[in-house]
Amino acid sequence: MNHLDMAHLPPGRVEAAAQWRALADGEVSREAVHAWAVPWVEGEGALADFQDPLVMTALQHLHGFDLCQDPGRPGVVWHGRSGEGEWYHSLDDITGGLTRWQKACALYDADPQGWTQSVLEQARAAIQAEKAMLRPH
Repeated sequence: MNHLDMAHLPPGRVEAAAQWRALADGEVSREAVHAWAVPWVEGEGALADFQDPLVMTALQHLHGFDLCQDPGRPGVVWHGRSGEGEWYHSLDDITGGLTRWQKACALYDADPQGWTQSVLEQARAAIQAEKAMLRPH
């Protein structure tokens, strides 16, 4: 395999964690981390077969840490800090997210099947809660 092929391989946990840590430590910008994640979230790399679901989770977080919100229009967000706007995710959100992701990695490593089951149950509960809110009273 030559070095050009390596550029198209999806990153692993070590690379994702390094990007996340560099962002939390202020060593790289939100825009740079977003750009790093784009090929695997938006591009052809998004079709990659990720053997580790926690890597895709990290990439999705890294991709979204550059979101800005319009202070005058709640719910309006965009990538990058062009003009006015406030970061959607605080530095505490980014740092706390890294800690939660690392804990999720440890849980997954200890019991991949149990972790997957737990995530599916949480998703089902969230869907049921949404459905209950949408029902006419």
